[in-house]
Amino acid sequence: MSDIIEVLKSYMRDDLDIDTSKITSETLLVSEGVIDSFSLIALLTFIESTFKFRAGATDLNLANFDSLDRIHRYIEMCKA
Repeated sequence: MSDIIEVLKSYMRDDLDIDTSKITSETLLVSEGVIDSFSLIALLTFIESTFKFRAGATDLNLANFDSLDRIHRYIEMCKA
């Protein structure tokens, strides 16, 4: 698992109090009810702060944020 995914899982576990023991990089976070909309906003705020970029309003969708893999790809795209 990548460093970015490990950082995201640590935040979800430590700050959002989500049991990440069974979450894989492909687990659908929103679609499967692992995180709710409030947790998603908190995660987005963490991502923007940690990785030093602002997500565009049109980028806030399940294609970019419904799994750790998708979030990882989105972060890599924004950092490039």
